[in-house]
Amino acid sequence: MKKVEKKYRFGQMNSVEDFSRILGADGLDFPVSQDLSVLAQPFELYGKTVPNRLGIQPLEGFDGLPSGAPSDLIFRRYHRYASGGAGLIWYESIAISDDGRCNPLQMVINEETVGEIGRLIRESDQAAWESMGHKPYNVLQLTHSGRRSNNKNWEPTPLAVCENPYMDDHTSIDGSCGKIEIATDEKIEEIIEGFIHGAELAAEAGFDCVDVKVCHEYILRELLSAFTRPGKFGGSFENRTRALFDIIDGIRRRVGGGIEICVRLNAYDCVPYPYGWGMVKKEGVMEPDLTEPVKLCNMLVERGVKLINLSTMMPRYRPYGTGLMAEHDDQPITPYAGVHDLLKATRDIKAQTPGGIFMCTGLTWLEQFGANVGAGGIEQGWFDIAGFGRQAFAYPDFAKDILCGKGMQRNKCCLTCDKCYDLIQIGHTTTGCVPRDQEVYLPLYRKYVQKK
Repeated sequence: MKKVEKKYRFGQMNSVEDFSRILGADGLDFPVSQDLSVLAQPFELYGKTVPNRLGIQPLEGFDGLPSGAPSDLIFRRYHRYASGGAGLIWYESIAISDDGRCNPLQMVINEETVGEIGRLIRESDQAAWESMGHKPYNVLQLTHSGRRSNNKNWEPTPLAVCENPYMDDHTSIDGSCGKIEIATDEKIEEIIEGFIHGAELAAEAGFDCVDVKVCHEYILRELLSAFTRPGKFGGSFENRTRALFDIIDGIRRRVGGGIEICVRLNAYDCVPYPYGWGMVKKEGVMEPDLTEPVKLCNMLVERGVKLINLSTMMPRYRPYGTGLMAEHDDQPITPYAGVHDLLKATRDIKAQTPGGIFMCTGLTWLEQFGANVGAGGIEQGWFDIAGFGRQAFAYPDFAKDILCGKGMQRNKCCLTCDKCYDLIQIGHTTTGCVPRDQEVYLPLYRKYVQKK
């Protein structure tokens, strides 16, 4: 695959005006603001007050214990996030079952691990209180990895809902493909029950909200694009969304008001119809169509699922270096254009979803100007919460610097060097920021990546 070199040198941009002028010349009209005060504004979410509009995305560290419980590194990471000031912390993807793990170091929520997961929240909340004098709003992302499932030996054990010629060779974490099992209706029912029980345990642990994950290569997202699957979980829009709404309704019945529900959702897949969600319904055409995503978001809000975190594409199928919407691998676009497309999709879906509260994705690519785009996007109505993912690996106190009036410091920002991804992809090991958190992650990088 052809990798796109970085096109913009943010360190040579001295102002927000430089950022807007240089990127605007390429047609990338990001919303920007020099006034970051909107990011410090509290807001109401499901009857609770979120202390500010800065959020941390769910990003796995691949550093759980073999049992599925959080390790010391996970406690360290979330203590740093919490003391770093973000008003909303979206805890990383936790599997609902052992066979739904993406890797043998992913956390799993069950009766044996829920106590330690609860301790993780309590201690992180205490760290936030001691540092910032507030309690963050805590969301837990639940998942079954589906096509991305791997066993304890990092061997692919993919579970799909239908054949997909675009995805079948890009299923596992290292690009190889294990024997793909097609889930039966009974298996999908079992997974639905797993999500419902996972939400029960999340409420017991003390989370404010549970995310029913519907993005990227994971199994609930794949059901949204199961146009070719026969039976009650495929074909029509009603059938393709059945599992998601069965989970939501089941959580409401089982947990009641004990926990709120949200989703992280693909706005579109970058996989052509009839194998991709949110795409023009013409075979082989690589063009988004937001009709069904808008319909789904409105149905979610009507059911009380107001918080929606939008993403796009399949990272293993079209990694950032090949262009998020490129027709061919030899016609790449820059990742900044991809981020711009993602933020525009968020804006367009939010504009057509009254009552929805949207968290954006992709700001890390913009380095220190991510804060300005976050503030501008909120001011201009593109989204409601500025979400940062890999930035939190590199710069866990980015929110505190913004809230204290310093803005984001370029010498602390994520370099988008992808070494955190290399630790997973090449090293099959725990990940974090190699250049900014060298004490922990540089030795791992040297051991598991550079020696291969």
